[in-house]
Amino acid sequence: MSPFTDSTAEDASPSAPAQGTGWVVFSGLILVFAGFLNLVDGLWALDRSDSQAISDDVKELLWYNHSLETWGWIYTIAGVVLVVVGIGVFTGRRWAQWIGIAAAGASMIVNMMWVFVFPIPALIHVTLAAMVVYGLTAYGGEQTARRGRDHPMT
Repeated sequence: MSPFTDSTAEDASPSAPAQGTGWVVFSGLILVFAGFLNLVDGLWALDRSDSQAISDDVKELLWYNHSLETWGWIYTIAGVVLVVVGIGVFTGRRWAQWIGIAAAGASMIVNMMWVFVFPIPALIHVTLAAMVVYGLTAYGGEQTARRGRDHPMT
């Protein structure tokens, strides 16, 4: 396409996606995937909470000593919340946008605490969470749907 071509005909088509739609989809997918992974971790912890396979030394390292069941419930609930929030992001819900930003922000803080123990995975998590925050703050929520309707070129 040459710079002299009138692009208003292409921009005016009803099938053209709104600017930033890819970021919103990415953010929603990351939230849903993180939710499913947390759900699996939580269900595993609930299943193994009374198991003798986990040594007492490992249980002593838990924040809630001797309570893998507590962590199981925390991860299970967080997983369900993240899946619901991710679906809410796909549907353009404003509450999902803000909860997604808060969850990704909390993930960045928590993962920075692990950066000296597991630097590569922690930095990958921080980067993905930062991308979710960017996607939801710049393009998320109802603004994406509104941009598609109120595009200045239409």
